Amino acid sequence: MKHWSTIAAAFASALFLAGTLSAAENAAGYRIDFSKAKTEKNTVSGWTYKGKPGTDDAKFSIITENGVKILKAEAVNGTGSILFDISKLDFRKYPIMRWKWKVDVLPSGADGRSEAKDDQAIGIYVGAGRWSTTSVAWRWETETPKKAEGEASYGLGMVSVKWYCVRNKEDKTGVWYVDECNIYEALDKRFKGKIPTKNVALSISCNSQYTKSKAVAYLEYVEFLPAQAAKQSSK
Repeated sequence: MKHWSTIAAAFASALFLAGTLSAAENAAGYRIDFSKAKTEKNTVSGWTYKGKPGTDDAKFSIITENGVKILKAEAVNGTGSILFDISKLDFRKYPIMRWKWKVDVLPSGADGRSEAKDDQAIGIYVGAGRWSTTSVAWRWETETPKKAEGEASYGLGMVSVKWYCVRNKEDKTGVWYVDECNIYEALDKRFKGKIPTKNVALSISCNSQYTKSKAVAYLEYVEFLPAQAAKQSSK
């Protein structure tokens, strides 16, 4: 899982950058989407890109599908992540994180349980830290069983992550899915009752370097909602 060093570096250098894309808060919650974003090289406006030295970059771009601007993530023997500052978000007020994603191509043979195969078409992370980072992650795996989970620590303990497998090769490609989790409970457990209020970031990753294959995935939005919104339908 060496690509965690990529995420760690991104957290360390990017958490103070405020996003400029659509991130609107209202009575219904707080939504981060790509309606105002533009493609900038291999990343998108409002987000900070971080790759891994010596490894090909994943590419993030904005495309339009059925009139809606969405994020496309693609990695060919590569890895990368983009980050968005959510330090001001009140997780007590909005404990439900919901997102809409789909995958076209899964990294061949990837399995998050194996360091040598630890690639994912897309992963959604929430974490905190400046010089060291602690995060939780929800990932679309290939071979990893759904509902599997694991922990990892790297860089002499400087990088710590708790990951959950939400979807895998059993789910249809080219089909949108809406998933959610209780982000407050996950962070509260991860940070032992002391959820950070500074240097907190949402990160989207795409990896295929270990399996030497290709990954293509899409994300329409990530939103943070009140507790009563749990398991309600979202379009």
